[in-house]
Amino acid sequence: MRTVNLLGRGPSLKHFKNLGNCETVVLSNNLDKEISQVDGFSDYLQDKNIHLCLNMVLGAASGYHSIDFFNRFNVTKLIRPYLEGIRAAGSSGQDIPLEETFLGKNHMEFMYTDLKYPYDYTGTGIAAFAHSLLDCSADVVNVIGIDFYNNLNYGVANYLVSDGKDDWQMDFFGADRMQENFCRLLDGNPNIQVNLNTVCRDFISGMTDIKNLKINIIGDENG
Repeated sequence: MRTVNLLGRGPSLKHFKNLGNCETVVLSNNLDKEISQVDGFSDYLQDKNIHLCLNMVLGAASGYHSIDFFNRFNVTKLIRPYLEGIRAAGSSGQDIPLEETFLGKNHMEFMYTDLKYPYDYTGTGIAAFAHSLLDCSADVVNVIGIDFYNNLNYGVANYLVSDGKDDWQMDFFGADRMQENFCRLLDGNPNIQVNLNTVCRDFISGMTDIKNLKINIIGDENG
């Protein structure tokens, strides 16, 4: 039984210690502040095989470099959340000492064609989820730190550790479409059990009925 733990930056990440053992941890975007500031998080990652799913925005890796992330931890894969051929390898200026892995054609049927790129997921968190399902030979995927912006309905910031300007903003595609993309991936991979740990309380029609999805709503809206 191969287990992958996917960790995003949402307020539910506070409860990362609730996740069981795994073969691989997938991190979504910039978690350097969380590694530095969240009690026990650095220790949790210390013995893990880590895949980092990181966008190619200039400077996006600066926080990771500041904590010597790529030397201190066992980061074995750098996943770019773009379909192969859309972005050029080596063009980010991020100076990460790992080969870049782009998403393969097995992702195309789960992507949208009306977002920023010709084929695209609804955010890096969903791209990281897709990688966990499609590329890691997983039997079980445990998800935490992806809260579908539902926290904003309760006056709770998007990130467990403040990111400043983006703390209170929702991406243009919206929460419902993000959940729709999540469900599309679940429906297309019915043999993989997904355990979603989240502070989200509101779900699109049919999401709670998906047979290979178990939703664990964590605590109150404050995580």
